[in-house]
Amino acid sequence: MEIEPGAEFVVELLGPGYVLGAEWVDLPKSFYESENGIILISSSVIDHPFKPRMVLLPPFPICDAIESNSFEELREFASEGRLTAIVLLRLGNYAVGIAENEQLVITKTGSRYVKGQHRKGGQSSNRFRRNREKWIRELFDEASEILKSRINQYPGEIDHVVLGGDRVVLGQFLKRADLDRSLMQGLLPQRLSVAQPGRKSLDDAVHELWSYRVVEYPN
Repeated sequence: MEIEPGAEFVVELLGPGYVLGAEWVDLPKSFYESENGIILISSSVIDHPFKPRMVLLPPFPICDAIESNSFEELREFASEGRLTAIVLLRLGNYAVGIAENEQLVITKTGSRYVKGQHRKGGQSSNRFRRNREKWIRELFDEASEILKSRINQYPGEIDHVVLGGDRVVLGQFLKRADLDRSLMQGLLPQRLSVAQPGRKSLDDAVHELWSYRVVEYPN
């Protein structure tokens, strides 16, 4: 971002429910409805009393709206310590991690057999459906037990929970897991992308989780 001599900057951290003015045009749709809030950076110079400079979508929620003429609040928000539980889940495999800031401090991966298809009909099909539902419950129960046992090592310290995998499967998992209300209040709205839950996917998840989406306006 090129800075003109004498430019003064305004940094705005806006929480969920924000409304963008017409001057912030041409942003992707997702920048108008971020559930974590949004960060706006604009400048003022003699010829341009208001000039959009940069827009960022934060990976963590902005709780208190802040407007400042310095970047100090943004630095404080970005560097704030966070303890986050990560659950990556697809039918057959799971990965659970606890990340302190951008470092994994606990990891656990596992798998449970879940057959995907059955082409026969009749009684055989019904038996397969019941077995598959049982396999899925066992996978969910194992993953949730691991998650809760790891979270219990940090009583009252977990700031956020983030999920990755198939949206439908994750919704079913949350119903089955019956997590504590305080944890659910810290559930982040974004869903991490994951092809195969495992140790590497946890590393990738941490990188994705602590990344900002950025749009920079041309000078």
